[in-house]
Order: sequence, then structure tokens, then C-alpha cells
Amino acid sequence: MKIQKLTLLLSMASLLVFSSCVSNKKFNELMDEKDALSAQLQETQERLSNMESDMADLKDRADKLQTEKDRLAAEKNEAMREVERIKEETAANEKRLKSLNEELAKAFVVFEKSGMEVHERNGKFYLVVEDVVKYRSASTALSSRDMNVVEAMADLLKGNEDMHLIVEGHTDDVPIHTEVFRDNWDLSVARSTRVIRQLIRLGVDPGQLTAAGVAEFQPFNTEAPGSSATRADNRRTEFILIPNMGGVYKIYQD
Repeated sequence: MKIQKLTLLLSMASLLVFSSCVSNKKFNELMDEKDALSAQLQETQERLSNMESDMADLKDRADKLQTEKDRLAAEKNEAMREVERIKEETAANEKRLKSLNEELAKAFVVFEKSGMEVHERNGKFYLVVEDVVKYRSASTALSSRDMNVVEAMADLLKGNEDMHLIVEGHTDDVPIHTEVFRDNWDLSVARSTRVIRQLIRLGVDPGQLTAAGVAEFQPFNTEAPGSSATRADNRRTEFILIPNMGGVYKIYQD
């Protein structure tokens, strides 16, 4: 009987020891699993944090790209509006320039009908008449033939109020120094103003006229300097047309 009790006690003790061993092993396995899960969780959290940071960066870049896209779209629209505005202005200026060309053409037709021609020389438009106003040496007197030219010029100016004229006096190369004329500059201007006063007396608006003198420095004839014929050709008054270029200048500014 005692042996049976002893055997039973030993069996129970063995069972307890075995049971304890199993529990410790299971516990250790669970702890290892817990540690693994904790490490995995921490890794996952770090990855999630990195992904959230990347997403924030991407969103910031996307916002910047959208802002840049909007800016470029606005600039494109503004450029297109500017192109349209320039096209409209160009078309308007071309129309105005065409109108100015027509006005200049009409002016030249007026001269042709009056028996005068327009010649370009040294960048200026000279009105060429059949009988040029010429002078005796050191004189500003106008002959009857000269007066016919002045009267024809007066009729042309009075019929074209928008026309402006420079009356340009010239001398030969003989120096002059008198009580009346200090030098050839004085003489050339005196020849110009003599014609201008006559034009005004004939009814031309003074606002259409400008007096100019160039002395001997723009000779018409240079073939035989010092000859009587050459000097006679160079003692003259010429008429320079001043077109109204205000419209052209406005187009240039635009």
C-alpha cells in the first residue's frame, strides 16, 4: 500500500515537472513571437512613416507643378492676347501708311499738273521749275521772269494749305563783305527772305514757309569752278518740299 502511494506521488511529481517544462517552452516561444511581431511592427511603422513623408513630398511637388502650370498657362494666354494686339496694330498702321502714301502721291500729282517736278537730292525733295530763280552777282533783286515763278509757287501753296516749303538761298563762291551783307551767309538768307516776303504779299500763309540760306556750300554746278557760267548757275533760290510726316512718325513710335 505504501509502495502504491509512493508510486502515485512520483508520477504526480513527474507530471508537474513535465507540465512545467512544457509551459516554459510555450512561454518562451510566445515571447519570441511577440518580439518578432514587435520588430515587424516597428519596421512597418517606419516604412509607413517614410511613405507618408514621401507622399507629402510628392504632394508638395505636385502643388508646385500645378502652380507652375497655371503660371505658364496665364503667360501663354497673355502672349496670345499680345500677339493679337500687335496684329491689330500692325494692320491699323499698314492702313494708315497706305493712306499716307496716297496723300503723298496726290501731292506729287498736284506738282505735275502745275508744271513742276519733284526731285530727290541729298535726302530732300526739291521742286524743280522750268525757270529757276537766279540773281546777278551780290544781288537779291527778282526779275519779271523770277516773279512769274514766285507767283506760280504762291498759287500752288494757296491751293494746298497742308504743304510746307523751305525757300533756300544760294550764292556763288565769290566772297562778299559790304555794309549790307557781312558774308555769303547773309546774302543767301537775304535771297531766301526776299522770295518769302513776295510769297506772303501774294497771299501765302507765313506758317507754310521757312527761310534758309546755305551760302556757297551747296553748289548746283561744279563742272568749271570759277567760271562765269558756273557761278551764274549757283546764284539761285530753290524750293524744298516738306511732306507732312507726322503720321509716319506716329506709326514709327507705335
